[in-house]
Amino acid sequence: MIPYFQVTKLSMGPFSLQAWGTLAAIGFLAGIIVAYQEAKKRGINANQILEISPWVILSSLLGARLFYIIGNISFFLEEPLAMLKVWEGGMAFYGGLFGALVALVIFTRKKKIPFWDLVEPIMFVLPLGIFFGRMGCFLIHDHIGKITTVPWGIEYIDGIVRHEPSLYGSLSGLLLFIIFLVLRRFPWSNRKGFFTTFFMLWYGVTRFIFDFFRSDDLTISDSRWFGLTFAQYSCILLFIIGLYLLKHYLISFPKEQKYEEKH
Repeated sequence: MIPYFQVTKLSMGPFSLQAWGTLAAIGFLAGIIVAYQEAKKRGINANQILEISPWVILSSLLGARLFYIIGNISFFLEEPLAMLKVWEGGMAFYGGLFGALVALVIFTRKKKIPFWDLVEPIMFVLPLGIFFGRMGCFLIHDHIGKITTVPWGIEYIDGIVRHEPSLYGSLSGLLLFIIFLVLRRFPWSNRKGFFTTFFMLWYGVTRFIFDFFRSDDLTISDSRWFGLTFAQYSCILLFIIGLYLLKHYLISFPKEQKYEEKH
Protein backbone atom coordinates (compact mmCIF):
# COMPACT_ATOMS: atom_id res chain seq x y z
CA MET A 1 0.00 0.00 0.00
CA ILE A 2 1.03 3.63 -0.42
CA PRO A 3 1.81 5.30 2.94
CA TYR A 4 -0.38 8.25 3.83
CA PHE A 5 0.96 11.69 3.00
CA GLN A 6 -0.64 15.09 2.75
CA VAL A 7 0.59 18.25 1.07
CA THR A 8 -1.50 21.25 2.08
CA LYS A 9 1.08 23.98 1.42
CA LEU A 10 3.84 24.52 -1.11
CA SER A 11 6.82 26.38 0.31
CA MET A 12 8.76 28.74 -1.93
CA GLY A 13 11.45 30.28 0.21
CA PRO A 14 9.79 32.70 2.66
CA PHE A 15 6.43 32.26 0.90
CA SER A 16 3.87 29.53 1.42
CA LEU A 17 1.05 28.74 -1.00
CA GLN A 18 -2.01 26.54 -0.58
CA ALA A 19 -1.44 23.36 -2.58
CA TRP A 20 -4.93 22.98 -4.06
CA GLY A 21 -5.30 26.67 -4.91
CA THR A 22 -1.88 26.75 -6.53
CA LEU A 23 -2.54 23.72 -8.72
CA ALA A 24 -5.98 25.03 -9.64
CA ALA A 25 -4.40 28.34 -10.66
CA ILE A 26 -1.79 26.47 -12.72
CA GLY A 27 -4.62 24.58 -14.38
CA PHE A 28 -6.41 27.82 -15.29
CA LEU A 29 -3.19 29.40 -16.57
CA ALA A 30 -2.19 26.35 -18.60
CA GLY A 31 -5.71 26.20 -19.99
CA ILE A 32 -5.61 29.81 -21.16
CA ILE A 33 -2.22 29.37 -22.82
CA VAL A 34 -3.10 26.14 -24.63
CA ALA A 35 -6.59 27.35 -25.61
CA TYR A 36 -4.98 30.52 -27.03
CA GLN A 37 -2.60 28.46 -29.15
CA GLU A 38 -5.39 26.12 -30.23
CA ALA A 39 -7.55 29.06 -31.33
CA LYS A 40 -4.66 30.41 -33.43
CA LYS A 41 -4.23 27.04 -35.14
CA ARG A 42 -7.95 27.04 -35.98
CA GLY A 43 -7.65 30.46 -37.56
CA ILE A 44 -9.78 32.06 -34.84
CA ASN A 45 -9.07 35.41 -33.21
CA ALA A 46 -7.09 34.11 -30.23
CA ASN A 47 -7.44 37.39 -28.35
CA GLN A 48 -11.04 36.44 -27.73
CA ILE A 49 -9.75 33.63 -25.52
CA LEU A 50 -7.92 36.18 -23.39
CA GLU A 51 -10.98 38.42 -23.28
CA ILE A 52 -13.40 35.69 -22.19
CA SER A 53 -11.03 33.94 -19.74
CA PRO A 54 -11.68 36.14 -16.64
CA TRP A 55 -15.45 35.76 -17.11
CA VAL A 56 -15.18 32.00 -17.59
CA ILE A 57 -13.07 31.66 -14.44
CA LEU A 58 -15.42 33.81 -12.36
CA SER A 59 -18.57 32.08 -13.65
CA SER A 60 -17.07 28.63 -13.15
CA LEU A 61 -16.13 29.41 -9.55
CA LEU A 62 -19.62 30.75 -8.79
CA GLY A 63 -21.26 27.78 -10.48
CA ALA A 64 -18.99 25.32 -8.70
CA ARG A 65 -19.89 26.78 -5.33
CA LEU A 66 -23.61 26.83 -6.11
CA PHE A 67 -23.69 23.20 -7.21
CA TYR A 68 -21.71 22.18 -4.12
CA ILE A 69 -24.31 23.87 -1.94
CA ILE A 70 -27.13 22.13 -3.81
CA GLY A 71 -25.39 18.77 -3.46
CA ASN A 72 -25.05 19.26 0.30
CA ILE A 73 -28.24 21.21 0.86
CA SER A 74 -29.20 19.44 4.10
CA PHE A 75 -26.01 20.69 5.78
CA PHE A 76 -26.33 24.23 4.46
CA LEU A 77 -29.96 24.49 5.54
CA GLU A 78 -28.75 23.88 9.08
CA GLU A 79 -25.71 26.15 8.67
CA PRO A 80 -26.74 28.81 6.11
CA LEU A 81 -23.81 31.11 6.90
CA ALA A 82 -21.46 28.31 5.83
CA MET A 83 -22.51 29.02 2.24
CA LEU A 84 -20.28 32.09 2.35
CA LYS A 85 -17.24 30.32 3.83
CA VAL A 86 -15.56 29.52 0.53
CA TRP A 87 -12.14 29.51 2.21
CA GLU A 88 -13.17 26.25 3.89
CA GLY A 89 -13.45 24.57 0.50
CA GLY A 90 -16.44 23.18 -1.32
CA MET A 91 -16.58 23.27 -5.12
CA ALA A 92 -18.40 21.01 -7.58
CA PHE A 93 -16.97 20.43 -11.05
CA TYR A 94 -20.31 20.25 -12.82
CA GLY A 95 -21.31 23.61 -11.42
CA GLY A 96 -18.05 25.04 -12.71
CA LEU A 97 -18.69 23.56 -16.16
CA PHE A 98 -22.23 24.92 -16.24
CA GLY A 99 -21.07 28.36 -15.08
CA ALA A 100 -18.37 28.46 -17.74
CA LEU A 101 -20.85 27.53 -20.49
CA VAL A 102 -23.23 30.27 -19.35
CA ALA A 103 -20.41 32.81 -19.63
CA LEU A 104 -19.52 31.51 -23.09
CA VAL A 105 -23.11 31.72 -24.33
CA ILE A 106 -23.50 35.30 -23.10
CA PHE A 107 -20.10 36.38 -24.44
CA THR A 108 -20.49 34.84 -27.90
CA ARG A 109 -23.98 36.28 -28.34
CA LYS A 110 -22.92 39.73 -27.18
CA LYS A 111 -19.87 39.74 -29.44
CA LYS A 112 -21.72 37.92 -32.26
CA ILE A 113 -19.06 35.23 -32.37
CA PRO A 114 -19.83 31.66 -33.55
CA PHE A 115 -20.38 29.65 -30.37
CA TRP A 116 -18.15 26.73 -31.37
CA ASP A 117 -15.23 29.02 -32.24
CA LEU A 118 -14.58 29.58 -28.55
CA VAL A 119 -16.06 26.46 -26.99
CA GLU A 120 -13.97 23.95 -28.91
CA PRO A 121 -10.52 25.39 -27.97
CA ILE A 122 -11.63 25.60 -24.34
CA MET A 123 -13.05 22.07 -24.28
CA PHE A 124 -9.87 20.84 -25.95
CA VAL A 125 -7.80 22.01 -22.98
CA LEU A 126 -10.32 21.30 -20.19
CA PRO A 127 -8.92 17.80 -19.47
CA LEU A 128 -5.54 19.38 -18.73
CA GLY A 129 -7.18 21.72 -16.23
CA ILE A 130 -8.89 18.72 -14.61
CA PHE A 131 -5.53 16.99 -14.30
CA PHE A 132 -4.06 19.86 -12.29
CA GLY A 133 -7.19 20.54 -10.25
CA ARG A 134 -7.77 16.92 -9.25
CA MET A 135 -4.09 16.45 -8.49
CA GLY A 136 -4.48 19.28 -6.00
CA CYS A 137 -7.45 17.44 -4.48
CA PHE A 138 -5.31 14.31 -4.26
CA LEU A 139 -2.47 16.09 -2.45
CA ILE A 140 -4.80 17.37 0.27
CA HIS A 141 -6.99 14.21 0.21
CA ASP A 142 -10.09 16.30 -0.36
CA HIS A 143 -12.18 13.31 -1.46
CA ILE A 144 -11.59 10.25 0.67
CA GLY A 145 -12.35 6.94 -0.99
CA LYS A 146 -13.88 3.66 0.06
CA ILE A 147 -12.00 1.03 2.02
CA THR A 148 -10.03 -1.26 -0.29
CA THR A 149 -7.23 -3.81 -0.49
CA VAL A 150 -5.79 -2.73 -3.86
CA PRO A 151 -2.01 -2.19 -3.78
CA TRP A 152 -2.34 1.40 -5.01
CA GLY A 153 -4.63 2.37 -2.14
CA ILE A 154 -3.56 4.96 0.44
CA GLU A 155 -2.99 3.63 3.95
CA TYR A 156 -4.35 6.33 6.25
CA ILE A 157 -3.05 7.08 9.73
CA ASP A 158 -5.69 4.81 11.29
CA GLY A 159 -4.31 1.89 9.25
CA ILE A 160 -7.29 1.73 6.91
CA VAL A 161 -6.49 1.58 3.19
CA ARG A 162 -8.75 3.60 0.91
CA HIS A 163 -9.18 4.43 -2.75
CA GLU A 164 -8.12 7.85 -4.02
CA PRO A 165 -10.85 8.92 -6.49
CA SER A 166 -9.19 12.32 -6.97
CA LEU A 167 -6.08 10.61 -8.30
CA TYR A 168 -8.19 8.52 -10.65
CA GLY A 169 -9.89 11.66 -11.94
CA SER A 170 -6.59 13.47 -12.35
CA LEU A 171 -4.98 10.67 -14.38
CA SER A 172 -8.15 10.30 -16.43
CA GLY A 173 -7.95 13.99 -17.32
CA LEU A 174 -4.31 13.64 -18.34
CA LEU A 175 -5.09 10.59 -20.47
CA LEU A 176 -7.97 12.38 -22.21
CA PHE A 177 -5.77 15.38 -22.97
CA ILE A 178 -3.16 13.08 -24.54
CA ILE A 179 -5.91 11.47 -26.62
CA PHE A 180 -7.04 14.93 -27.73
CA LEU A 181 -3.49 15.79 -28.79
CA VAL A 182 -3.45 12.67 -30.97
CA LEU A 183 -6.94 13.17 -32.42
CA ARG A 184 -6.33 16.80 -33.37
CA ARG A 185 -3.87 15.56 -36.00
CA PHE A 186 -6.79 14.21 -38.03
CA PRO A 187 -8.83 16.64 -40.18
CA TRP A 188 -12.18 15.18 -39.05
CA SER A 189 -11.50 16.36 -35.49
CA ASN A 190 -12.16 19.91 -36.75
CA ARG A 191 -15.87 19.26 -37.05
CA LYS A 192 -18.10 21.44 -34.91
CA GLY A 193 -18.50 20.14 -31.40
CA PHE A 194 -16.04 17.24 -31.78
CA PHE A 195 -13.97 17.81 -28.65
CA THR A 196 -16.99 19.02 -26.68
CA THR A 197 -18.91 15.85 -27.52
CA PHE A 198 -15.92 13.60 -26.82
CA PHE A 199 -15.35 15.29 -23.47
CA MET A 200 -18.97 15.03 -22.35
CA LEU A 201 -19.17 11.34 -23.18
CA TRP A 202 -15.80 10.54 -21.62
CA TYR A 203 -16.26 12.55 -18.44
CA GLY A 204 -19.88 11.48 -18.03
CA VAL A 205 -18.82 7.82 -17.96
CA THR A 206 -15.55 8.06 -16.03
CA ARG A 207 -16.81 10.39 -13.30
CA PHE A 208 -19.92 8.24 -12.86
CA ILE A 209 -17.65 5.23 -12.25
CA PHE A 210 -15.14 7.05 -10.04
CA ASP A 211 -17.84 8.27 -7.67
CA PHE A 212 -18.55 4.66 -6.71
CA PHE A 213 -15.05 4.66 -5.19
CA ARG A 214 -15.83 7.62 -2.90
CA SER A 215 -16.36 6.91 0.78
CA ASP A 216 -19.86 6.31 2.10
CA ASP A 217 -18.95 5.44 5.68
CA LEU A 218 -17.76 8.83 6.95
CA THR A 219 -19.61 11.88 8.21
CA ILE A 220 -17.94 13.93 5.46
CA SER A 221 -18.99 11.50 2.72
CA ASP A 222 -21.01 12.83 -0.20
CA SER A 223 -24.77 12.77 0.17
CA ARG A 224 -26.50 10.06 -1.85
CA TRP A 225 -29.99 9.71 -3.25
CA PHE A 226 -31.01 6.17 -4.24
CA GLY A 227 -27.37 5.13 -4.00
CA LEU A 228 -26.01 7.81 -6.33
CA THR A 229 -24.25 11.10 -5.62
CA PHE A 230 -25.43 14.43 -6.97
CA ALA A 231 -22.46 14.37 -9.34
CA GLN A 232 -23.52 10.99 -10.74
CA TYR A 233 -26.95 12.33 -11.64
CA SER A 234 -25.12 15.20 -13.35
CA CYS A 235 -23.01 12.60 -15.17
CA ILE A 236 -26.15 11.02 -16.61
CA LEU A 237 -27.33 14.40 -17.87
CA LEU A 238 -23.90 15.21 -19.32
CA PHE A 239 -23.78 11.85 -21.11
CA ILE A 240 -27.25 12.41 -22.61
CA ILE A 241 -26.17 15.84 -23.86
CA GLY A 242 -23.05 14.23 -25.33
CA LEU A 243 -25.19 11.68 -27.19
CA TYR A 244 -27.38 14.49 -28.53
CA LEU A 245 -24.34 16.41 -29.78
CA LEU A 246 -22.92 13.23 -31.30
CA LYS A 247 -26.05 12.71 -33.37
CA HIS A 248 -26.85 16.34 -34.11
CA TYR A 249 -23.39 17.67 -34.95
CA LEU A 250 -21.08 14.77 -35.76
CA ILE A 251 -23.40 12.30 -37.48
CA SER A 252 -26.34 14.19 -38.97
CA PHE A 253 -24.57 17.31 -40.19
CA PRO A 254 -23.26 17.30 -43.78
CA LYS A 255 -19.58 17.61 -44.50
CA GLU A 256 -19.81 21.30 -45.38
CA GLN A 257 -20.54 22.01 -41.69
CA LYS A 258 -16.91 21.34 -40.85
CA TYR A 259 -14.67 24.17 -39.81
CA GLU A 260 -13.14 25.88 -42.78
CA GLU A 261 -9.47 26.61 -42.77
CA LYS A 262 -8.89 30.34 -42.34
CA HIS A 263 -5.76 31.96 -43.60
